[in-house]
Amino acid sequence: MNKIEDTIFKEGLREGNLLKLRKVSKADVHNHCGLGMRFSTFNKWAGGYVSEPPKKIDGIIGIDNYIFNETIKFISKEEDIVFLIEETVKEAIEDGVKVLESSIDCHNLMYFANNDKFFNTILNIRDKYNKSIDFRLEVGMSKSISNKDLNEMLIPCIDSGVFESIDLYGDETRDDFERFKEYYKHAKSKGLKLKAHAGEFQGAENVKKAIETLEIDEIQHGIGVSSNEYVMDLIKERNIRLNICPSSNYILGAVKNMNSYPARNLFDKGLRITINTDDLLLFNSGVSEEYLYLYKLGLFNEDELNEIRKFSLE
Repeated sequence: MNKIEDTIFKEGLREGNLLKLRKVSKADVHNHCGLGMRFSTFNKWAGGYVSEPPKKIDGIIGIDNYIFNETIKFISKEEDIVFLIEETVKEAIEDGVKVLESSIDCHNLMYFANNDKFFNTILNIRDKYNKSIDFRLEVGMSKSISNKDLNEMLIPCIDSGVFESIDLYGDETRDDFERFKEYYKHAKSKGLKLKAHAGEFQGAENVKKAIETLEIDEIQHGIGVSSNEYVMDLIKERNIRLNICPSSNYILGAVKNMNSYPARNLFDKGLRITINTDDLLLFNSGVSEEYLYLYKLGLFNEDELNEIRKFSLE
């Protein structure tokens, strides 16, 4: 079956055929459940009252403005969280994703009567679709989270045994990885894979601090290291994976010209990269579309993209 999928995937790229690409196994390991479905899906559920995301967004500030002005007002109860998570899983399945690591913010606990109800609910969603997809639950948190919420919401999630990984996201100019160090140590002691957003808008030093402070296993984005040999060597030495999101990087303004997208240099340097969606609702590009996007740009050939695809499934 692997050789058949290799053939279908390469044909899909050459032909620009998304139907073929969606038939092939792939992974999405940088995905946020709250924004993991198409805009059309969310808007229909919200009664058609949501404005479309702009074609260009002003970084993290722009994302926050859109979320707080357009989407979060429709989310107020347990059933809403269930919708967001389940639709993220269904969209991934539709795109041929077989491995999905999608972050569920620890603040979602507040929508449930108690912690056990929250944990059992997301486990039930995972189990409901387990014949179609390996949904690896990930707990997420924003850098803006309070210390109180770290203790009252994040720690119970880490201790629950439900989540397989942890992710930190938010404003990269907040140089406060140290605040999360003990929580990451605790997560590691519980067997969670450690991820953090770094090096999307900031440079290599931001990634270096994340690696050295949090001892992370994977960087979400990390494209800012592409011109720093020392940090790239550090990433290779520690076997850290970079989970990149091309459309997200361009639409948010982290990359001005996709013809010089840093992923090419990262790949040539021997760094392990994967290709992912980030926020499907905002960027309207599934994993299959992301592969085709990079192929049409001429940044990677079909064999290289197929290599990345298969690696991401490991």
